[in-house]
Amino acid sequence: MFIIFSGKAKGLLRFSDMTTPTMAQRLLNIWRAFLLLLLMMLGESKDIHVLNSTIWPLYPHKPLLLAWNAPTEDCKPRHGVDFKLDQFQIVASPNEGFTRQNLTIFYKDRLGLYPYIDSGGHLVNGGLPQKASLTQHREKLPDAVDYYIRDPAAKGLAVIDWEEWRPLWIRNWQTKNVYRNQSRAMVLQKKPTMSGTSVNKVAQQEFEMSARLFMLETLRLVKSLRPGQLWGFYLFPDCYNHDYQNSLENYTGRCPDVEVARNDQLRWLWAESTALFPSAYMGSKLRSSPLARLFVRNRVREALRLAQGGEGEGPARPVFVYARPTYATDLELLTQSDLVSTIGESVALGTAGIILWGDATYAGSKDSCVSLSEYLSGPLGRYLLNVSTAAEQCSQALCGWHGRCLRRNPDTDTYLHLSPLTHSIQEQRGRLRVLRVGGEHDAGEERRRWDEDFRCQCYSGYQGEGCAVQDPQQQRGGAVPAVWEQGVQRLVLLLVPVMMMVPLLH
Repeated sequence: MFIIFSGKAKGLLRFSDMTTPTMAQRLLNIWRAFLLLLLMMLGESKDIHVLNSTIWPLYPHKPLLLAWNAPTEDCKPRHGVDFKLDQFQIVASPNEGFTRQNLTIFYKDRLGLYPYIDSGGHLVNGGLPQKASLTQHREKLPDAVDYYIRDPAAKGLAVIDWEEWRPLWIRNWQTKNVYRNQSRAMVLQKKPTMSGTSVNKVAQQEFEMSARLFMLETLRLVKSLRPGQLWGFYLFPDCYNHDYQNSLENYTGRCPDVEVARNDQLRWLWAESTALFPSAYMGSKLRSSPLARLFVRNRVREALRLAQGGEGEGPARPVFVYARPTYATDLELLTQSDLVSTIGESVALGTAGIILWGDATYAGSKDSCVSLSEYLSGPLGRYLLNVSTAAEQCSQALCGWHGRCLRRNPDTDTYLHLSPLTHSIQEQRGRLRVLRVGGEHDAGEERRRWDEDFRCQCYSGYQGEGCAVQDPQQQRGGAVPAVWEQGVQRLVLLLVPVMMMVPLLH
């Protein structure tokens, strides 16, 4: 109930007075102005997108984590080729014998009793999630975790790489259709007279419920065993925007609407994960094409959208993008423009890290070892140093080290690159280093460009345009989001368009 004073009458305004056209017009205009003012205060008039805070980086003053995850350690003993990997905060091998690493990948045979059907049609560990023993799986899980991550307090990235089946029934297409067929056969075995439509419905329900439970229980247990690790599934989320493989004509890179909706059905998975690990492996068909950045942009944006989470789910999950220094199916090195389209695009959108992955072919010959080593010392190393340094300097300048920079408009071709007027990358004593050049004017121009094109995603405990305001509702390292502020922001964002549709009254 509103009590409104009239300066003229020096008394209470009667309700009947509020129904007059003049007073209604006045109230509407005042309300409209109030909403606009509130919107400007909350978003400082530059951005209207509500952005949750995110967790602090694993390493201080490293808003962008760089990880090398290729078995190139074999290059030195086999071929006498050494790699300079000093730019990476994490260097880890995906090979089975390596333990105590800050990045651990759990393949299908390395974590518990993952059910799958092998290439010969044999059912391993039950084959289907609905036939697997969750009890035995849980009993087996700690052995693998204890073996690969020895220190219970260790911090790092822990990636579960289970690719044999997908938790959504509809996504088990092509070779994965065997899981649907086996699920139907399982239902028919129990109820041979059931109609085909009913069989399909029951099979889908049983498969999806069991898959969900299997993945959730796995995450819950491993998180309790190693809480310092950031846990998630490789290639989750995916957005299935590979239609460039059919034709580049009219390719937009957009994630199909149906796949976005299906990703929304997996909110239970995003909520339980503590990090997301999408991939941005680029096919050679996109080589040096402007369409390459659209491919990566939409995949990363979809991951960041889902990482935001919902109300009461805490800070946004960090997103670590898997990329390759070569194209997806061969050993051809990425061109300079494709380094920008993969790594540069991901960093500008606000990812927490880049994981450069490679398989055994990287160390398969002396030629491949030499090629990769020279690439790391040259174009790749220079570009990684450029974007990682720019990410750090932007975090310091715009966010006071309390957040990471990301594009104000995710669809613009703006990148976190050092200006050649202010910085130079040179090799000194066998290492690449960033040197300051230029004067104060050039540095000011760089800061102005960053401020114009980028904004901050604050870490837990801070808020505001420059992450300068401590949030009493959050604590460093993890907290509940500032629900009240976000609720007001969302309310304003809903009301302003409605009010703008009402003609301005005089």
